[in-house]
Amino acid sequence: MKKYTIKTARNNSKVPAILDNNGIEHPLHSLVDPQKEAARLLDTRKDEQFLIFLGLGGGFSVAHALNTVHGGDIQLVLIIEYDREGLDELFKAIDYTPIITDPRVFLLVDPVPAEIESFIVRRYQPVLMNGMRVFPLRARVDVEYESFKAAEAVISRAIEQVSADYSVQAHFGLQWFSHIVRNIRTMSRLMQENAAYPHTYFHPNGKSMKHAVIAAAGPSLDREFPLLKERQIRDFIIATDTSLPALLTAGIEPDVVISIDCQLWSYNHFFRGTHIPLFLDLASPPVLAERSVAPYFFSGGHPLSLLFSHQQEILALDTSGGNVTYAAVSLAEALGAETVDLFGADFSYPLGVTYARGTWLYPFYDKQQHRLSPTETFFSHLLYRTSLEKRYANGSWYYETPLLTMYRTKLAERKRTVQKVAPTVVSAAHSEQMSVVPFLEVYRERLRSLSFRHPDADGRLILTTLLPTAAALKHRNPEISGDLLLETTREWCMKRI
Repeated sequence: MKKYTIKTARNNSKVPAILDNNGIEHPLHSLVDPQKEAARLLDTRKDEQFLIFLGLGGGFSVAHALNTVHGGDIQLVLIIEYDREGLDELFKAIDYTPIITDPRVFLLVDPVPAEIESFIVRRYQPVLMNGMRVFPLRARVDVEYESFKAAEAVISRAIEQVSADYSVQAHFGLQWFSHIVRNIRTMSRLMQENAAYPHTYFHPNGKSMKHAVIAAAGPSLDREFPLLKERQIRDFIIATDTSLPALLTAGIEPDVVISIDCQLWSYNHFFRGTHIPLFLDLASPPVLAERSVAPYFFSGGHPLSLLFSHQQEILALDTSGGNVTYAAVSLAEALGAETVDLFGADFSYPLGVTYARGTWLYPFYDKQQHRLSPTETFFSHLLYRTSLEKRYANGSWYYETPLLTMYRTKLAERKRTVQKVAPTVVSAAHSEQMSVVPFLEVYRERLRSLSFRHPDADGRLILTTLLPTAAALKHRNPEISGDLLLETTREWCMKRI
């Protein structure tokens, strides 16, 4: 069944008209001057450099965006189209070569929502693109309403995800970079002291790592201490950093601790547990590695730490869940765990309680309390710092927040998609171990020679490592953008190295 007819506009342009179920033609563009119509539409664009077009039509809007005076600043164009047979008709009738051959343009045909979300999350870089704009081709969208409506919904969801990531980068980008550089130097020192480091991580005192227990710091941990005491005799216990003081107070010593937080206050977790092997994200505060007698670094999600992990072959863990419990599950899998049991992973506030007793906040608030502001006052401020939803289950109640709900959802998704892999941490010592400091020297030189305008494949990789830092610098200096922002970022990073 034919999907389109081709009309001729007054200025002789080819205008596709889509046929509805009744065979009625609906021109997708003006039949007078479709180019002028496209120009008026694109004039509503501000400085957004990532454009999404819902519907291809005759391609007039896309062509105008790419070829006008201001088209040079467009960095990425995504076209979403449905109905492959109809699209075949359009490609036979209209020459789209100038659009499709532009390296900035991508066409998704009959995409499932996950494909759209993945594309946006992977390719949209707010710090470089000054925003994103969606242009629906209304006559086309109306005919395929349900499909395009679903596309718009997933676009909004993907933007929220990217925006949340960008917000985190804007707050912590400078700390991440500085911490990674300092921790790489600490790692170099440890390797000089022990030629086998980090490839002979540790061997857990006769325990099998097949059955791992992860202790998070939720309030339910309080009632699980008796069971954990039984489990510690035979099972491998991984403590999240926040849960460590609570476990030690209860007389439970975990086998390892994991920490991913880059904020300095995370050292509060370790006043009593510096003797326990500590797995640290390379972006963690350097003071944690300095306090620990057995620090073992891993690469989280920062592009620079990932680049380093590929060269140095250190452990790379999945930290995309945004919380340390999620990262602990990734560590357990990397260590070869066949089963993983979670304790204290509430991802909510049961009965309005935020953390298990014994975590560092309790002594911290106890020391600050006075007659007019008892400890409970500080915990109330902590609890109500964000919006809460009260829920009921099993005869009790708890509070949820959007962030905690997202954490729980991410962990549930990981459980559904995880695949068993061979252990990647415990291995024999390498006979030769290269110092890691040359990595920083080589990286600094690659930064110096990086071309922002036309980077090659290696240059694009290096450019990616700058983006979290660039987001933080732009947050502090909103007036700078483009090449000036990247140059400022390069200078800042080179000085830190």
